[in-house]
Amino acid sequence: MSTDKPVMSGSRSAKLRLREANGTFSKSRIWVERDNFYGDTKFSKGNPYIIVGFDTEFKTPEKPVTIDEMKAGSAKYVVLSYQVHCSVYDPDQPDVQEWSAICYPEPGDRMTLADLLALAFWKGISTGAVKTLPTLVYVVGHFTRADVPAFADFKSLTSQIAAVRSTFTSVDKGVKIVTQFDNDQSVEHLVILRDTMLLTPATSKSLWELGKLVGVPKISVDPDPERELFYKKNMDILLRDKPDVFEKYAINDALICVKYLERLIDMYAGILGKRKAPATLTAIGVDLLMKKWKTDLKIDPLEVVGKQKIVRRTYSKRLGYFKIEKVNVPLEQVAFYLPLATECYHGGRGEQFWFGPAFIDDWTDYDLAGAYPTAMALIGFPDWSNIRQSTSLDDFTPGTLGMANVRFEFPKTVRFPTMPVRSENGLVFPRTGVSNCSAPEIALARSLGAKLKILHGVIVPTDPGKPVFRDFIRECVAKRLSYPKGSLDALFWKELSNSSYGKTAQGLHSKRVYDLRDQEMKDLPPSKITNPFFAAFITSFVRAALGEVMNGLPENVCVFSCTTDGFLTNATADQISDASAGPICKLYGQSRDMLTGDATILEVKHRVRQPLGWRTRGQATLIEGQTDKGDGVNIVLAKGGIYTAQELDSTRLQNAFITNLFLKRSPTDRIEMATKTGIRDMINFDADLVEKETSKRLNMEFDWKRRPVAAWDNEAPQHLAFTTDAWETIDQFVEMRGYWEAFGIDPRRCLKNKGDFHAFAVYVLSQSALGKAGARYLKKTDPDLKRIRQSLCAAWRNSEAGLTKKVDGKTAEQFAQLLTSAGIICNRQDVENARSGFKPKNCPKTPAVVNALVKLSAVFPSLEIDTLVSSNEGIDLISALDAIATYIPQGGEPSTL
Repeated sequence: MSTDKPVMSGSRSAKLRLREANGTFSKSRIWVERDNFYGDTKFSKGNPYIIVGFDTEFKTPEKPVTIDEMKAGSAKYVVLSYQVHCSVYDPDQPDVQEWSAICYPEPGDRMTLADLLALAFWKGISTGAVKTLPTLVYVVGHFTRADVPAFADFKSLTSQIAAVRSTFTSVDKGVKIVTQFDNDQSVEHLVILRDTMLLTPATSKSLWELGKLVGVPKISVDPDPERELFYKKNMDILLRDKPDVFEKYAINDALICVKYLERLIDMYAGILGKRKAPATLTAIGVDLLMKKWKTDLKIDPLEVVGKQKIVRRTYSKRLGYFKIEKVNVPLEQVAFYLPLATECYHGGRGEQFWFGPAFIDDWTDYDLAGAYPTAMALIGFPDWSNIRQSTSLDDFTPGTLGMANVRFEFPKTVRFPTMPVRSENGLVFPRTGVSNCSAPEIALARSLGAKLKILHGVIVPTDPGKPVFRDFIRECVAKRLSYPKGSLDALFWKELSNSSYGKTAQGLHSKRVYDLRDQEMKDLPPSKITNPFFAAFITSFVRAALGEVMNGLPENVCVFSCTTDGFLTNATADQISDASAGPICKLYGQSRDMLTGDATILEVKHRVRQPLGWRTRGQATLIEGQTDKGDGVNIVLAKGGIYTAQELDSTRLQNAFITNLFLKRSPTDRIEMATKTGIRDMINFDADLVEKETSKRLNMEFDWKRRPVAAWDNEAPQHLAFTTDAWETIDQFVEMRGYWEAFGIDPRRCLKNKGDFHAFAVYVLSQSALGKAGARYLKKTDPDLKRIRQSLCAAWRNSEAGLTKKVDGKTAEQFAQLLTSAGIICNRQDVENARSGFKPKNCPKTPAVVNALVKLSAVFPSLEIDTLVSSNEGIDLISALDAIATYIPQGGEPSTL
């Protein structure tokens, strides 16, 4: 279509390649006039705006790109099309119609963002769908990290948008685009970029799921599933073979984005009275919560989080003068205790209590119902002005907003100690030590019989009759239950309550995010409701509830693993009920009852017959459960960071892959991962979203957060298995991690059978018994026997440790044979090479060493065994091979223990 009317454009020609009705392509010139635009670029209650849903279709390289190709600028896809679907919100124009458009760029050519908007505006005006257009524009896509790099002006756009959770969105002022007209007139558009990935519930992140929620299902391109998958991987061939299907499929993705954003804006307006689309779904929850504080509690939100607004005078190097600004800072009486409260904030409890295949039984995966919202609802309005120090255990009850540095010691009868200690490898729960934790865990430890001494404690008085989160959460729950299960509205309200906890902890522990404007990593800033006292209490209460139930189970019941707010066990329903009767669980149930009218504490997530475990968040299923529910319900699967290929599109397929990987793994295995280019790749190498060559070593070994106490070779399937107990101290865990890194990582090793376990156990005992200096030259293979051989040969040559070379009258050859017959492989050269001086107590006291020395003492009665072996007992894992696990299956096939 040719015209001499003014053209909207950035720095490029707005001549686009469009497909005519007869299927041919033509060059068409798009146009708009100054009179086509109205309004301003400010948000207000009734300010009109246009939503431009956008999407691109592209063809990626046939194989993943290498780092060299990325550096050379070859990490590019071929853009096949740009498509938009548009709608306008304007109460004064109720008859505005929606419209769509698609553009096919010339090979190697790309559109700017201004070009895309020009296409959208021109199509709406030229078709009569709309006469005039607002200057305020929402541009929305799904996973914009894939599509924004397709713009020719991508690099300049990065200075005006932000990277949030590995995708692109606007977080402040948006993108300003000025349109110049031939008569020297211009119009400024404010473009707000939104990504539906950041605005969708956790269970509905795919565009397919999103389409179902808004009643616009994804379009199938071929009835044959294999051809469908082929075409989606080769959209260029779909365009060639089925151009009409291609176009319908492409535009439909943009349509889904528009429909979802419309629904979201409507819901936001209904809640907060403003027609606005926040950058993230969690931002809506924070806005609603703060509104309730203002309207229901009649208080300033700053009072709730212990802050105040002050005026501060700061010098701006950029401006060259002092600025006066208002900032929020902690109250003076609160600021003093913030370091302790921050140290008391930890994440969820994650431990693997059993390594390898479990026995066949009825295993149930339980989750605490609504864990974090339930804990949040217990927090009353804090009286920050009367915050006080306390070392009295009586002050730290399950519902107290209290933090402390505590020395603790649990009795041996407690299977799962509950005081968290932070390490470089996550939380560890040793039997003794010093913990920074909150009141719920202090109260629980006390009820379990632990010896406790509060070294430094802080109590924040609260008003339980004025809860700060309960009404907000209760409203979210009520709203969710008022809608059909699985509907967009129900999922929306569920997400608001579940995600608000994370905002109380945002910025407490360093989390680095990439800043597009400065092109560097920066710490994630705090949110409007960040408060370490709240975050520490919430997570502590959840860990305490979990710990109370697990420790309430009988000793012959197995707890296989725990992760954040759930655990896997073979306990019966009655045993779970009895274990959930403690004071913390009662308080938990009361909170649930206030929120939902249902005091149920635990929910069943999965049922399986034989689980497989290897590390924290590393579990799979060997034998599925026997319920009548579908794929996934009868399978426990936590991949532990292991990548599964896209074609493994069901839980069952992924589980089969993971279990096979574990059982057949070797020390040299690597996982080839089809990862995508990240935001830093896109900035540094001008890359598009393409697959890049990535592989990492397979790591499915135990993480040593617990101490093995009984180990054996399981029969079906054949693999090492062991049960565990708590470490005595955090130092033992750190020491053990160091031993594994030295033994199992260089060179790589796997623990697959008793022989592997024994080799590592001997190494650990040898290293720990001799200490750093004594173990300096120990071998990794048979270190105990090789060291005792060295010591015996040196003692014999130097007449030490009860050995007298002259009196015995043995030759070096004969002495070597005697050592070999006692189980110490030795030859004449080993004896003759032992020329260095004898070092007493330089051998680890392993069973193999003791057995060999006992045999030798029959030949050499004067042999001084205590002079040869270390008096330090070291860490003994070897005895686990002779121990028997105490867990008794509750039914089904017998254990192989």
